[in-house]
Amino acid sequence: MDISELIHSFVEDCREHLDSIESSLMDIEAAGDHQNPELVNSVFRLAHSIKGGAGMLGLDNIKTLAHKLENVLHMVRSNELKPTHTVVDVLLKGFDRLTFLVDNIHESETLSIDAQVAQLLTISHPDGEAADAKPTQAQFEVGNAGIFSVDAISLEQAKGGGNELYLLEFDLIHDIHGKGRMPFEVLKMLMDTGRIVDCKVDFAAVGDLDAFGNSIPFYVLFATILEPKYVSGLVKLPDDRVRHIDNVPHAVVVLEPSSERKEFGALSFCVAEGMGVVQLPEEITAPILDNLRDALLFGLERCAGVVLDWRAVSRCDVFFYQMILAARRSYADRSRSLCAAAPLPQELHHACQLQGFLGPEGSGSLLPLA
Repeated sequence: MDISELIHSFVEDCREHLDSIESSLMDIEAAGDHQNPELVNSVFRLAHSIKGGAGMLGLDNIKTLAHKLENVLHMVRSNELKPTHTVVDVLLKGFDRLTFLVDNIHESETLSIDAQVAQLLTISHPDGEAADAKPTQAQFEVGNAGIFSVDAISLEQAKGGGNELYLLEFDLIHDIHGKGRMPFEVLKMLMDTGRIVDCKVDFAAVGDLDAFGNSIPFYVLFATILEPKYVSGLVKLPDDRVRHIDNVPHAVVVLEPSSERKEFGALSFCVAEGMGVVQLPEEITAPILDNLRDALLFGLERCAGVVLDWRAVSRCDVFFYQMILAARRSYADRSRSLCAAAPLPQELHHACQLQGFLGPEGSGSLLPLA
C-alpha cells in the first residue's frame, strides 16, 4: 500500500463531496422544521466518511473537526437541534475549515482548528452548558496505540437505537492488503452497516530494523445493531478480534472527567482534553529529573501531546538538556507533540547554547512554543 496514493485518493474523494456542501447546508437551513431526511443524512455521512478516512491515515486534526461536525449533524437529523441560521453558520465555518485542511493536507496537522471546535462544542451541548464545559470522556485502551478518548455525547449517539459497541482489530497487511482489499473499501462497508465511533492505526507495532513487525494493527470502535456472530462474518475477522466492548479486558471503559492530575514525585502532571502539562520547579535535581522522565513516558502513552512549563527553572545541568532532546525524538517518533509554554529562560538558553545543544550558531531552540 502506497500511503501517498491513499492520501491522494482521500483528498480527491473529499473534494468531490465538499464542493456541494454549502448549497446543501443552505437548503437545510431554508427547510427549517420541514427537513428532507435524505439531505441531512447525506451531509452527516460526508462528515462521518471523512472522519473514518482521516483516522485511518493518522490525520488527527481533520478527524477531530469532522467528528465535531458529525455530532452536530446527528443532533439535527435526530431533531435534537433545529438548523437555525446560527447553527448552519457554525457548520459552514466548520466545513470551510475542513476544506482548507484537506486542500493543505500535508500541513493539516499544524493548522489550528480551535475556533471551529469551540463553536461546534457550544451548540452541541443539549442542556445549554458553557462552551468551556469539560464533557465526560470514555477512554478505551488499545494495544500500543494508546487510547481512544470518546466524549459522552458521541458515545450516547453511537449507542442510540439499540446499537452495541465493538472493538474490531484489523491487520492492514494481512486482513486488508493481503486479501486484495483497500482500506477505504472496508471503511465504506462499516459505514453502510453501522457507525465508526473512532479508528486508529498502530504504526508503533511496525517496530524498527532491530525488531521488525509483520503487522500493522488497525483498531475500529464500531457501533451496530448486529449481534457479534454476524459482525464477524460481515468484517471477515475471527471472533477473537471482534469483541463486544463489555468483554474486552484491554479496552475497558473508564468514565472519568476529561481533566485529571497525576503525581510523579515532586512533579504534577495535569491532563486536559488529551493534552498534558508539566510545571517544572526552580531547580532540576537528579530526583526531579527521574520524576520528569516518568511523567514524559506517561504523556507519551496517554496524551496527544505534552507542554513543559519551565519558566520557573533557574538551575539545571547538562542531563536536563539531554533528556529534553531524547524526549523530543521519542515524541516525534510516535507522532506526539512536545512543546514549551514559554521560551527557555535567558540564562538557561545561554548555557544550553554554550554546551552545544542549540547547534553551532545557537539559533535553534530545545522545544517549539505551544
